[in-house]
Amino acid sequence: MTLTLRNDGFRADQVTEKPLPTRVGKPRSKNMIDRLLCDVEFSAMNLSPQEAARALAEIEQTRATMRQAIRDHRGHYHLWIWGAAWIAMPLYAQFVGDAHARQLGLLCLPAGLLSALVGRAQSRQIRLPANTRFLGVIAALVCFALIFPLVLGAQPALRPLYAYTCLVVMQAYVVAGLWTDSYLLWTGIVISALILIGLFVFPAIFWIWMAVFGGGSLVATGFYVRHSWR
Repeated sequence: MTLTLRNDGFRADQVTEKPLPTRVGKPRSKNMIDRLLCDVEFSAMNLSPQEAARALAEIEQTRATMRQAIRDHRGHYHLWIWGAAWIAMPLYAQFVGDAHARQLGLLCLPAGLLSALVGRAQSRQIRLPANTRFLGVIAALVCFALIFPLVLGAQPALRPLYAYTCLVVMQAYVVAGLWTDSYLLWTGIVISALILIGLFVFPAIFWIWMAVFGGGSLVATGFYVRHSWR
């Protein structure tokens, strides 16, 4: 066996080439929201591919759990109940006038009672672990929504106040869409835009507009959850 010396003094058999690092791609998901969350994780943190894959799996598991919870707890019933209330409130304001419709929020009481009864009946039959992170986000959203009018101070007119309340609910749709289904995300975004259009572009038919695109959207979402979620 003949050994040769290199110019740097090392024997040729003592030199080993280091393998080039293999670039491992980001774990991908078919869901657009999963991909977005995964990209955010990679850009904000120095995660290994294994850690990112684990995080993506947790996102998908959370989404599947939330979808199951909404479906098994008859979430479409709640959407139909509140959709009916959201149709009744603007129609009431349309027929009696803004000056006499300051108490239209009272129409939420029957809907809240009926929704609570449905939820109580379902909780006796089905018990699923609550997603504390999701509930915490919704609680924070509601708290800030209540604080903002207090900070602003001025008493808004009925129509802007009603639009603001609907926008808060649509923000909850967006948050729920990040956890469960992109349909809810896009519903929240599109209906929010429609609320603003009705308030600023079509004020003369605002209440009719809100009955169709506010309450109607909740009813339509209930049908989607009932027939499309598996």
